[in-house]
Amino acid sequence: MASSCSNYCRESLVAHSSPVKFPDLLHHKPSGRAYVMARTGSGKRKPIYLGVHGSEESRKEYARFIARLAAQAPSAVAPTSPKDDPAPDRTLNEVAVDFARHVSLYYPPKSSEARTFRLTMRPMVEFFGHLPAVEFGPKCLKAVQKHFVGGGLSRKEVNRRTGMVKRMFKWLAAEELVPASVYQALTAVEGLRRGRSTAAESEPVLPVSDELVERTLPVLNRYVAGMVQVQRLSGCRPGELCRLRMADVVKLERVWLYEPAEHKGAHRGKKKVIVIGPRAQAILEPFLPPDPTDYVFSPVRAVGELLAARTARRKTPHYPSHMARNAAKRKADRKRPPRACYTSSSYAKSIVKAVQRANAKRPSDDQIPHWHPHQLRHSFATVVRKRQGLEAAQASLGHDRMSTTEIYAEKNLGLAIKVAEENG
Repeated sequence: MASSCSNYCRESLVAHSSPVKFPDLLHHKPSGRAYVMARTGSGKRKPIYLGVHGSEESRKEYARFIARLAAQAPSAVAPTSPKDDPAPDRTLNEVAVDFARHVSLYYPPKSSEARTFRLTMRPMVEFFGHLPAVEFGPKCLKAVQKHFVGGGLSRKEVNRRTGMVKRMFKWLAAEELVPASVYQALTAVEGLRRGRSTAAESEPVLPVSDELVERTLPVLNRYVAGMVQVQRLSGCRPGELCRLRMADVVKLERVWLYEPAEHKGAHRGKKKVIVIGPRAQAILEPFLPPDPTDYVFSPVRAVGELLAARTARRKTPHYPSHMARNAAKRKADRKRPPRACYTSSSYAKSIVKAVQRANAKRPSDDQIPHWHPHQLRHSFATVVRKRQGLEAAQASLGHDRMSTTEIYAEKNLGLAIKVAEENG
């Protein structure tokens, strides 16, 4: 079947004599898909999957593939550098590699934005990677959008990722990897609207009550418990708290000014100052390391304290033979050693796991509900807005815009210091 289809496509689509040797349509038995082996610009062979083997779709895709090869004879594959040839038949796989390289350089490696871009590109490459990038049109984008909805993503997240696809093609058009008309066509695809799609609506982030936080603190290790208390009093983001170092802190008479080296608006040239009040300072004091460049909340020190406490509770004597055996079993290079500082993810997971362990020992009518650190920021905003007003809450959270004047920024900092002196 594959051989006859290959012969038919070659005879019907390539009437002229060409030095190009056209690949056969092959059958990948484990997956049941049809594919061809093509050469990249570097000369390496790679499989290009065309759909279910024996289907009309796979035959049409193979016919288009042969037609493209015939049109660009004698070269079977477009050059890898777009400067050498505009290559209108560069596949989505190939331009996706270029964009992934741009993302890795433009965003911090572990940023949520870079991770979401990778997740967004995955179904695009899986479904349409073998197609020329210029053929990725609105219907293709709607198919990817439908895949996001089927994956259980909320409507807002679906719209966010749809926008990321458009941003990808905007960059490709700016780099002349695809015509600008491709990007312009994709902008016609609208986002999903509330109540007019099957996508789930995301729940708003609500404040966490003081009563729930107090019930949770005893089940946390002292480092995570300290982070929860400081965040509740300062209103900072989880990531900013995880990267707290005294080298980034200026101590004033009553408050401390913490200016994170990395924060959400750093790439826009914004400065972020977090004001730490007297109550939060008292909580931080026991965690301050001798070296101001070390992180205040360190998983390395937390693990060390855990092991020391476990050793102190040990009842069996430390026999020399036992210690020698433990030393021999101990791995010099652990696969997952503790990091120098917590991340937003590990901070949240520490709370979740501690609550799960505590709930396993509690009766069903006395369970601790799940909550996450970002709710502490909402709790702080709610309290400050109630006590000092909306402008004070905006100042303390750092929600000023890029167009805000320097005078307004100074006014905001003064308000934030006043809030910290009174609340934190």
